[in-house]
Amino acid sequence: MKEALKEEIGVWKENLKAVVYLFVIDITGTAARAVKVGVVDKWVISGAYLLLIGYILVWLQIKRLINRLKEVEK
Repeated sequence: MKEALKEEIGVWKENLKAVVYLFVIDITGTAARAVKVGVVDKWVISGAYLLLIGYILVWLQIKRLINRLKEVEK
């Protein structure tokens, strides 16, 4: 059980890394669009908020798994 939890935590860490990469790409795209067009539309901003929510949800999942791992180790 302990090893399975460690593997699942590793998978969720990779998911967290992917969300961070997407957030950076979204921010970079927003800056490029703002420079090129001079306008940042609502879709770009809403995408950043959705990615931020995704980041928070993945972080909470990792936190929950780490707490379960601590309970198993006791």
